[in-house]
Amino acid sequence: MESLISAYISHELVSEPEFLPLKNDTPLLEFGILDSLSIVMLVQFLERQFGVVVRQKELVRENFMTIDAICAYLRSKQGRKRSDN
Repeated sequence: MESLISAYISHELVSEPEFLPLKNDTPLLEFGILDSLSIVMLVQFLERQFGVVVRQKELVRENFMTIDAICAYLRSKQGRKRSDN
């Protein structure tokens, strides 16, 4: 999961090559790698790739600060989805 998300962000959203290669704890928002438009693009990718629905109330800074945070958020959604069945 981490490598897939890192590859997407690296190839599609990073505009400054000095940020590459991304680490899982790179501060994506703080470094300006993610902004409002790129978060929308990332959310669309996550929804397609992982079959989740990102709700408006879940679009919080904590869920998108790093690749690790994004993966923890996705894992929590996938865990809830399994427990709902």
